[in-house]
Amino acid sequence: MAKVLGLLFGLALAGGVAALAITNPTPEAYGAYAGEQLAAYATREYCAQLPAFLPTLIEECHALVQELQPELAELFLRQTRRQNFILFSLYSTDLSLLNFGPLGSSLPTYHFQTLAVAGQFYTYEIREGQTTPKKG
Repeated sequence: MAKVLGLLFGLALAGGVAALAITNPTPEAYGAYAGEQLAAYATREYCAQLPAFLPTLIEECHALVQELQPELAELFLRQTRRQNFILFSLYSTDLSLLNFGPLGSSLPTYHFQTLAVAGQFYTYEIREGQTTPKKG
């Protein structure tokens, strides 16, 4: 009986490990997640700051953020390092918008730490800093 229970436990453990390995999210999935999060942040922080008496401008802001979402995801991925531990991954992103348009030099920088496991993403650290343009 103990051998059967041990075998069942071993099979369940092996199945759990295999499931984690199979569902470890890819960098592309992380890019999509990050693009959605960044778009939501931009909508919340920038579009929501527009005066309520300018509804057309607010709508255009929302549309622009949605249109830029793929570029934001790509930008995020270019500034991300992935540590793949087979069962899970750790993503570390140092996001700088310094070269992102005319406002880039006045935008903050961000550091994100995200755990990816079982098809999900859990951002557990976000730090904000200030961009300092390079003198050249």
